[in-house]
Amino acid sequence: MDRNSIKLRIREILALKGMTNRALADKIQVSPQYVSNILNGSALSLNALCKIADALEVEFGDLFVSSFTPDSPFENEFGAMVKCRRGIFTASNLNELQDIVNTLSNRSNNATQLMKATLERMLRFPSGKDVALISELMANLSLCMNPSEWRDYYKKTLADLLPANFQVDYRYLSTFMSRDDILAFERSLL
Repeated sequence: MDRNSIKLRIREILALKGMTNRALADKIQVSPQYVSNILNGSALSLNALCKIADALEVEFGDLFVSSFTPDSPFENEFGAMVKCRRGIFTASNLNELQDIVNTLSNRSNNATQLMKATLERMLRFPSGKDVALISELMANLSLCMNPSEWRDYYKKTLADLLPANFQVDYRYLSTFMSRDDILAFERSLL
């Protein structure tokens, strides 16, 4: 599903719920301009879509499924296509789709574990310290882990490894994170 389809689906759900962009912005605690940027595709991210799904009280997958049902002999057939960095996966039934979701979820968990190991290794060996890279790894981990899991990991593992004078490179993070994501990340470090 392309950005335009996602944008149209979000607008469709807003209309069904009788909500405006401003009401959505209030629910996800961002500016109306940021919601507009999400809907025009310039600020569309997985994190933003998760927040929107929660605010609209719909399942995350509902943002990708149109309510349109074709009036044809094929209406009872199932077809799904999942596009990601690794390629395009297709499924012709729900079991195949579940297998794809499980595979991608396992890859995501493996990537999270790899980021954790890399970050911990960099912090243990002083010669490999790069503040921007460490900041990026920490920020990416905070985005891909649920908030309580991230806080526990930070407090139980990273807090002991970080040098006392370590400062997160927020200027670097601002090149790829939204202001709201940076603020959430900053709050998680307290």
